Amino acid sequence: MNIKVRTAVIGAGASGLAAAITAGEKKSGKTIIIEKQDRAGRKLLATGNGRCNISNLHISRDNYHGDRAIIDRVLSNYPYERAERMCNSLGFLLRSDSEGRVYPMSNRSDTVLDCMLRKLRSLSVDIMYGEEIRFLGKPDDKFCIVLKNDTVYADNIIMAAGSYAAPHLGSDKSAVKLMYDSFGFKYNTMYPALCPVICREKYASLKGVRAKGSVSLIADDNIIKTESGEIQFNDTGLSGICIFNLSGYVNEFLLCGTADGNNCKKIKISVDLMPDRHERDIIGFLRKCRRIFSGEDNTLLLSGLFDKKLSAVLMKCISAGSVTCEKLSEDDLRKAAHIIKNFEFTPSRISDVRNAQTAAGGYGSSIVEPATLMCRKVRNLFICGELLDVYGDCGGYNLHFAFGSGIMAAENIK
Repeated sequence: MNIKVRTAVIGAGASGLAAAITAGEKKSGKTIIIEKQDRAGRKLLATGNGRCNISNLHISRDNYHGDRAIIDRVLSNYPYERAERMCNSLGFLLRSDSEGRVYPMSNRSDTVLDCMLRKLRSLSVDIMYGEEIRFLGKPDDKFCIVLKNDTVYADNIIMAAGSYAAPHLGSDKSAVKLMYDSFGFKYNTMYPALCPVICREKYASLKGVRAKGSVSLIADDNIIKTESGEIQFNDTGLSGICIFNLSGYVNEFLLCGTADGNNCKKIKISVDLMPDRHERDIIGFLRKCRRIFSGEDNTLLLSGLFDKKLSAVLMKCISAGSVTCEKLSEDDLRKAAHIIKNFEFTPSRISDVRNAQTAAGGYGSSIVEPATLMCRKVRNLFICGELLDVYGDCGGYNLHFAFGSGIMAAENIK
């Protein structure tokens, strides 16, 4: 059957749903969504551990990475205040936590999805589920989308099919393959972001241990980024939100040899387990501990500071041997204080995309016009969401960008 529409949105994730709502509200013709899965919003339902971290009170370009021109345009068009108004217009309120992360008042992601789907129904926007696109082209002034049983003809197409992160939620690289096969579009290298970091140093005994501190990504001798929060140790390396926010730079280096776009020869992650204390103050405290635990095994030296397993590993790293605390030298104490402030890890390989919340890379401003998100070489073809060469830190930034870019693309359809 032939289906003629004004706008076809490809993908029923966060950006696609936002784009379809915006297109439907224009009332300039029929809008449909084409979705390969049997339901909408699977990633949306998973965000914020099912609570839907929808935005952040402190939205800033500093929380985003990738194509700066696109980031600036989308954020200026969709600041936090607009996000709040959009949510209210869909029928739900927002709340924020002490760190500025914003959630629906219900604390449930299905609230957001249900409200969006209800809005689409009110706008008569249909979702075609379980559809695989067999051909996409623009033989004349309209786009042609060939599905299993139907052919869709559309004046506008909004590509919102997502990246390949979190394949267990249905993601893959089919969208970028389709764009290349259809229009010859090449994308900037995609790689996992917001994921654990696999390191050369492996401490099996630390699996499951958590500690508060700060972490810095150092490229050659330059600090690229520092994050604070809970560090999670595991048998392959490091995890936790603060590590996730460094992981994009790590995988960029491992794949491209650059960190934040700059060439470098090596990278490391330095963990500061006591960021609020100076090294000399730590040495002074360790002298007291040397007296307090004088006849005890030296692994107890740090027992008043950290988990037992972490204390044992740190003491082993300073190579003091199996002496009791009173036998520790001043040099041993200096080494212990130094490693507390500089517990170093060397990233060794790229993390599995199955463990990534999103992906870096995608289509940049060489392919799309930042002011409209329309493709430069194909009029009325728009790209939004995770397909763009933009990703944000943990904390609601990625979902904010997904909604904002979907809305911006749909606002520019003719």
